[in-house]
Amino acid sequence: MKTSKQRTEEILRRAAAQEQAARVKNRRRAWILSVTAGFLLLVIALNLLLFIPYPSGLPDLSRFSGSEYFPLMQRLNELTYTPPAYKNNFEAWFSGLGNWGAESPSDGDASAESPSAEPEGEGGSAEGSGSVEVTDNQEAGVTEGDLFKRTQTHLFYLQGGAEGVTLSSFTLEKEESALCSSLEIIPAEETYFLGAHASEMYLSADGDTVTIFLPVYSYAHSSLFTAAVAVDVSDPAHMREAGRVYLSGSYVTSRMAGEEFLLVSNFAVRRDPDFSDEAQFLPQVGALDSLESLPMENIVWSEDANAARYTVLCRFGPDLTLRGCEAFLAFSEQVYVSQDNVFLTRGYTATAQPCGEGSYAAVRESRTEIACVSYAGGGLSYRGSADVAGSVLNQYSMDEAENTLRVVTTLARSEASAVEEDVVFSPSAAETNAALYVVRLSDFSLFASLENFAPAGEEVTSVRFEEDVAWVCTAVRIELTDPVFRIDLSDLSHITYTETGDIDGYSSSLIDFKDGTLLGVGYGEGGSFKAEIYEQGGQGVESVAVYERDADFSESYKAYLIDRENGFLGLHLYDWRQGGAGDVYVLLHFDGYALSPVLELAIGRGNPGFTRACIAEDWLYVVVQGEGILAAPLPGLG
Repeated sequence: MKTSKQRTEEILRRAAAQEQAARVKNRRRAWILSVTAGFLLLVIALNLLLFIPYPSGLPDLSRFSGSEYFPLMQRLNELTYTPPAYKNNFEAWFSGLGNWGAESPSDGDASAESPSAEPEGEGGSAEGSGSVEVTDNQEAGVTEGDLFKRTQTHLFYLQGGAEGVTLSSFTLEKEESALCSSLEIIPAEETYFLGAHASEMYLSADGDTVTIFLPVYSYAHSSLFTAAVAVDVSDPAHMREAGRVYLSGSYVTSRMAGEEFLLVSNFAVRRDPDFSDEAQFLPQVGALDSLESLPMENIVWSEDANAARYTVLCRFGPDLTLRGCEAFLAFSEQVYVSQDNVFLTRGYTATAQPCGEGSYAAVRESRTEIACVSYAGGGLSYRGSADVAGSVLNQYSMDEAENTLRVVTTLARSEASAVEEDVVFSPSAAETNAALYVVRLSDFSLFASLENFAPAGEEVTSVRFEEDVAWVCTAVRIELTDPVFRIDLSDLSHITYTETGDIDGYSSSLIDFKDGTLLGVGYGEGGSFKAEIYEQGGQGVESVAVYERDADFSESYKAYLIDRENGFLGLHLYDWRQGGAGDVYVLLHFDGYALSPVLELAIGRGNPGFTRACIAEDWLYVVVQGEGILAAPLPGLG
């Protein structure tokens, strides 16, 4: 029998064991609760990480509300903002495993300015000057850049690529003509040139200075610039670079009026720009290390601008000092320069008829806004803009005459249709045609028009204005047939026209030619080369002479030698029938009755678009890229 002391110790021992068991149980319960809570928190955190939606609204620019550029910044924000490609992290991380979620992101077009810029295409020299103009300029007194220029004694030719651009001088000494010297123009450090295909040059009236414009990419700025390089050619045997200036934006085209330059560049805004850095969304002018943004008063834009790209027009003196600059948002690269004004185009699509409730009769049409900038004074002055239906093909589709702008466009309309409650505009149902508009430059109102004069479904392929006449070629390119129209603009209250009717092929260039005729250069039946002479006859426009050949050719207008007075057309052809030896330079002559080859030179293989030629003292001189100069006497034509 236990004593009372033993019983007390037993009771205390049991109590301690129960207390220890309770503590173990409580610790286990606390551990389970902690693990459960941690797991739940992890699940919540993972769900938050995977499924919280990405922000999809436009970036907030309110902090820039005090800037003069703020309204422009808001529009650029809409044009350049890239929404998230996925709704959340779950789709971003795992969409590739099962092809679920949002569509894959598409390539943006504004990561950098586009490096592709194709330059555009009669003027004479002052009496006694060293320069002799060889480029067939659209406007008298306004010189266009080219790959070659000449003086009385020498010819200068520009060629090259990313490693450098080479300016060569050649003597004009008939059969003794030869290379005189070459100057290699090297890109500056951390830059490279974008090729001779986008380079042009000018020759000063005294023949002593060549000025070259070419596009440049800067690694340091991650953007495109235009380099203006002056070269002293007063001694053609020892040419030297005399100066270089860099301008922001990629080179588009230029003109020389007197001794001043009009430069057109293209400045593209990147995707999602940093609006605290003006260089990312505003055109700038200056050297690489001292660029300045254009003030807001020199930027023309509209709230319906549909592209984050500026066309920038700058005026420079002969020493390349800036004398004015204007920028146009969403304008294209079509530029026409008259003796007083510069015209730039902006194409867009408009809804001609809004849809009514339950109706799908809307019509979309292409339209063009044409801005006008005067350079008649000491700088540049924006005059206003006109709006016309259709799209403008190129610079030759515009012409200024007697304080009016005359413009030819391709009309394009597409009707809407209903597809399961959606409105769809079908390109296959588009209607195309041609139109001519005359705009008053005093108030930019429409003065006269001629619409739908071509067969339905055709588009404008070439245009040429000549005093009170507009020559227009239209075609369905796939079918290779076209009519050529002669539009009489002598009475704008009663515009009339005549035409050829359908003929084989179509003209990519129309050229006012000898004795009031029209020369068409383009394609014949089956896509072969064709040159054709037209004139106004008693019953309409008539074809009076044609030359066809199974050959390839360049559509670049500046690659053609045009001698209206003597009736010559010269160009580089690649004759299919002669295989690898098929590169020839052909000189055609129109004697009033027939268009016939009178001289043919076998030339080394080259790009027909870069071949240039001129006539001096009854000799033909031809320069082929990488092949030097060829010379041949003109045949006696009786």
